[in-house]
Amino acid sequence: MEIKNIYSKIFSGAFAALLLCAAVSFGIYREALPCVINSSPDSPLYECGFSGTTLRETPDGYAYYLADIPIKTAQVVEKQRQSVVLYGTPFGIKIKSDGVMVVKTAEQSPARSAGIKEGDVIKTVNGETVRTNSDISRAVQLNAEETCVIIERAEREMNFTFSPKREEDGLKMGIFVRDSAAGVGTLTFVEPQSCTFGGLGHSVSDVSTGETVPLLSGEITKAEIYNVVKGTSGTAGELCGLIFPESETGKINLNTEAGIFGEFCGEISGETYPAAFRQEVKTGPAKVLTTIDGSCAKQYEIEIERINLLDLDGPKSMIIRITDPELLEQTGGIVRGMSGSPIIQDGRFVGAVTHVLVNDPTRGYAIFAENMLSEIFE
Repeated sequence: MEIKNIYSKIFSGAFAALLLCAAVSFGIYREALPCVINSSPDSPLYECGFSGTTLRETPDGYAYYLADIPIKTAQVVEKQRQSVVLYGTPFGIKIKSDGVMVVKTAEQSPARSAGIKEGDVIKTVNGETVRTNSDISRAVQLNAEETCVIIERAEREMNFTFSPKREEDGLKMGIFVRDSAAGVGTLTFVEPQSCTFGGLGHSVSDVSTGETVPLLSGEITKAEIYNVVKGTSGTAGELCGLIFPESETGKINLNTEAGIFGEFCGEISGETYPAAFRQEVKTGPAKVLTTIDGSCAKQYEIEIERINLLDLDGPKSMIIRITDPELLEQTGGIVRGMSGSPIIQDGRFVGAVTHVLVNDPTRGYAIFAENMLSEIFE
C-alpha cells in the first residue's frame, strides 16, 4: 500500500510539473504574438497568423485564435504593400566608423587600468574629435602628463582620464583600435521609386568584438564571387569575393540590426516582387535567390521550417533549411557572404538569409522582409 501511495505521489507531482511547464510555455507563446498587425486590402486576414494561429474579426476588433479558442487581441493597421526589385547578387561593403572602436586592450595598459574595454567607441581624445587610428595617435601626443578620453558604451558617453605610457616611439594608451570595416555580402533589394537599397539582413559588426560598427559613412560597390569554401558541421563555409573599389553603386545611410540601407546609384534591373507581411509567411517550400559564382543570381529550393516567435522583430525571425541538391553540393548549405539573399514564397518577397547554424550548415536563420522594409518606410 505504501509503495502504491509513493507512485501515486510521484505521478501527481510529475503531472503537476507538466501542467506548469505547459502553462509557462503557453504564456510565453501568447506574449510573443504581436499586438499590432500590418496588413493591406489584398491580404485576407483569414489566411494570416503565426505558428498555427489564425486572425479573426471579433465584435471588439481582432483576435488570434488557436483552433477555435481566442488567445489574444490584436490591432490591424492598414498599410500599403511595398514592391521591390530583388537581386541576390554580391556587393562590396566599405564602412567608416563614427568614432574609433577599441578591439583589444593590452594587459596592464593605462587604458585598461582606467576602465576602457573592448567594444568601446572612442569619440574624443584630449578634446580632439577622432575619426581614424592616426587621429588618436596624434591627439595622445598633445599631453604627456594626462590623457582625457571620451568613449561611447551601450549608448552612454563615459569619460576616462589617465597617464599615457611613454615608449621609444611616443606616448601610448595600450589599446588596439579599428576605424573601418569592409567585406562582401549580398544585395537583397532595391525599391525603384526611392532608389533605396537594402542588404545583409543584419548589421555590419566588428570582426573582433562582434559589436555593430557605428556608421559615419559608407558605400557599396560591385563584386564577384570567385570561389566557395564549402561548409561542414562545426565549420562555417564562405563565399570568396572580389571587390571592385572604383565601381561604387550606392551610399550607406543606415547600419542596423535589420541590415544596411542607403541610396542606390547603380542600374536597377531584375524582377519586381510584392513584399509579404510577417503574418503571411508560412512554413513550407520557398526559394532563395543567391549567387555562388560570378555575379549572376540563381534561385534554389529551401524549406521554411519554423517561424521564430521569440525574434519576430529581429534578424532571426525564421529557421530555414537548404533542400536544393545543387546548392548543397556546391556550398554545403548556408555560408558566409550569403547573408542578404532574398527568400521568395508564393510569388512574394518574404525575407532574407542572415545566419548559418554552424553545427548544421544546411540550416540557418532569416529575417522577415517586413522587418527590413520597416527600416526605410517607417
